[in-house]
Amino acid sequence: MRSTTATTTHGITKRTRLIRLVGRSLLGVIFLVALGMIICWLVVIPKTPRLIVETGKVVVHSSTISMLNATIAFTVKSYNPNKRASIHMDYMRMIVDNMGVRFSSAIPSFTLTPRNQTVLWSAVQVNFEYPFGYTEEINPELQFSAEVSYSVEKWMSKPRLLEIYCNHLLLKINDSTTFDNTKCKVDL
Repeated sequence: MRSTTATTTHGITKRTRLIRLVGRSLLGVIFLVALGMIICWLVVIPKTPRLIVETGKVVVHSSTISMLNATIAFTVKSYNPNKRASIHMDYMRMIVDNMGVRFSSAIPSFTLTPRNQTVLWSAVQVNFEYPFGYTEEINPELQFSAEVSYSVEKWMSKPRLLEIYCNHLLLKINDSTTFDNTKCKVDL
């Protein structure tokens, strides 16, 4: 009788020991994977690009007391602050808004390599109405809309929508305006 009880107790102890070992191993693997994900995220936190409006120019095609038909061109400097991640602008649009009337133009796709800057030049054809008569200056709102992907070596993120807003731009008609490196607000 004694030998049967001792054998049963010994078998149960072996099984519980094996289950505890497997459980601890799985818990250790889960912990290591979570730790690896946190370290990767902390090392490669993608930062949004910085955009600065350098110059703006209004070239008038025709003008009356109540209408302005012109081309507005902006020079914008785009900088990638990331140390390892490249930023690929898959699709980008420049939108000029004046009193609720929007005009847009497409910007070709480009890639910002880490710690690099690109100078963009984009123009848009506009037809503004002067609600209070002809003025020498216009105050349009400049906005960029883009689909952005981040890439680190062979890994590429899903495209995300990036909205960029540049306000307080006062442009002189038939003249070039230099801005004091007006920074734009970037929303990702």
